[in-house]
Amino acid sequence: MRRFRSAQLEGAALLAALSGLVTTLVPLEARARASGIAATSCVGCHNRATSPGALALGSAPTTLEPGKLTELTLTLTGPDAVGGAYITTSGVGELQIIADEGLRKVSSGLVHERPKPASGGSVQFRFDWLPPAVPGAVRFSVYALGGNGNNQSTGDTATSGVFDFVYGCAAQSYYLDGDGDGIGRSDSTMLGCADAAPAMYAARAGDCDDYDAAVFPGAPELCNQLDDNCDGKIDENVEAVELWPDADGDGYYDARSEKVGEPKMGCDGSKGWAALPGDCQPMNAAVNPRAEEICNGFDDDCDGDVDERVRPTCGEGWCRRESSGCDPQYCRPGTPEPEKCNFLDDDCDGEIDEDADMCPSGQSCDEGLCVGVMTSGGGSTGSGATAGTSSLSGNGNGGSNGPTSAQKSSGCALGARSGHGALAALLAALGAAALRRRRR
Repeated sequence: MRRFRSAQLEGAALLAALSGLVTTLVPLEARARASGIAATSCVGCHNRATSPGALALGSAPTTLEPGKLTELTLTLTGPDAVGGAYITTSGVGELQIIADEGLRKVSSGLVHERPKPASGGSVQFRFDWLPPAVPGAVRFSVYALGGNGNNQSTGDTATSGVFDFVYGCAAQSYYLDGDGDGIGRSDSTMLGCADAAPAMYAARAGDCDDYDAAVFPGAPELCNQLDDNCDGKIDENVEAVELWPDADGDGYYDARSEKVGEPKMGCDGSKGWAALPGDCQPMNAAVNPRAEEICNGFDDDCDGDVDERVRPTCGEGWCRRESSGCDPQYCRPGTPEPEKCNFLDDDCDGEIDEDADMCPSGQSCDEGLCVGVMTSGGGSTGSGATAGTSSLSGNGNGGSNGPTSAQKSSGCALGARSGHGALAALLAALGAAALRRRRR
């Protein structure tokens, strides 16, 4: 027993020493996500700066052709010392890196290798894009962060933007058509090929209620106290409809097959009357087909289900479960599983793909895929996807001295791993192995 306790103490001392070494090698800034991840928002990690940044995306040549490689330049302008970005086309065409531009390829697009220093008030990233061989349209979605160089998450500038291009066709603007009535809203546009509207977009604009397919310019005006045809007038030149008593005034009459009371003719929306059936509790205004379902043991929205999708949940990641009732004490989380490289929280600890041994030797986990590990020279080892060849070092020689303090500041919203982080994991693993050997 004495020998075992001695081994425990020695192992603990070894781990403490290794922990101190790890703390020395991995300052707080190095734990930030400085080497690029696919993040669609930087807000939450970084406090917004007083001066917003601006994004621009240009192409050379300016006219894109199907199947022909095009060079694009992303410019982040603002009062920033460094910048980083995530660029995606949602799978349209192929994004490619350009050497020494500070970008690397991930499964969904391109991210910065490490925060890139600003020059002349802006940060620029050049990259290539290969369009599909047939004419079409593409939307580049960009999520960027400008860092002020203070090694903190304060005062940084998070920004985003979308940039539309067509290749091999005449361009036309389309409008988001959320309700599918063939006419879109004027405040949300997308560029596409003429006579080939993108999914969920329409060539005409002017819908005054894009959440109701029965409301659009040219629609028949109904007797319902609404502007159905978007002409700014309500119930003009319409015939009255049959109304039934609506005791609770929620806009719906009794859902039972036999109608209650005597009807009258008028326009829907008249106080105490309704033209729509479906009220499953005609004396409770909080319960009707338009109501929001809440966890209370009742069918609030009259759809035949009780408390659907509103019960308390518990557990993290893969273990998240829904309670059997409205009281959280009845919720039981699932059973954790070993962490795998799949962009999921399998072991239910609130972190995704965090373990060091999920991939074969020579590879690391990146966005749910095992990819080759970057070497100090910029190449990669192992099989799978390869990273880019460019690197930005503190002394500007493309070597392995690591980023400057300014380069680290772009931080947690757009990065993933560092060499020091990998070394820390290795040292911790060695310490654990030593402790196990001593125990034996």
